[in-house]
Amino acid sequence: MTRARRRPHRHNAAAERQSGRQSADPTPLDVAARLLARSGLTEAALQDRLVAKGYQRETAARTVARCRELGYVSDERLALDRARTLRARGAGSLKIAADLAARGLSDDLVATAVESSRAGEPEEAWARRALAGAGQPRGGRAWRLLAGRGFPEEVLCDVLGEPTFSRG
Repeated sequence: MTRARRRPHRHNAAAERQSGRQSADPTPLDVAARLLARSGLTEAALQDRLVAKGYQRETAARTVARCRELGYVSDERLALDRARTLRARGAGSLKIAADLAARGLSDDLVATAVESSRAGEPEEAWARRALAGAGQPRGGRAWRLLAGRGFPEEVLCDVLGEPTFSRG
């Protein structure tokens, strides 16, 4: 007894749509959600990435607007979260501001986020915390540490005193 051979199944997109099954092609909103799941993006960066993936600029703009409506993307939330994260890692206001500005955020939003990251404490208190977390270095090492982390020079003077340079 021989069995009848089955014919291979052919893909039928119209039948898929009628049956309610998902197509293999993700929607722009699906792509945007995947991009945002990987890392926080500004609205402009999200739009640029969608365009780079081949979507028309208008489609990308509509998708970003929909993501904003759904609460998936917010430049303000990104700025505040990023500033708090950097501050918790020991960054000073200059480093935080530079990071946010490099992401293309507005000057007003950057200033608001930096101020918010201080949590009501002066910059000097955050500098002292950074020093404590690094084992209380002294002299030139303390200056380099705080300057490298983006604390303003006047904060360094307030916390460490005026620098003394040795001639060698």
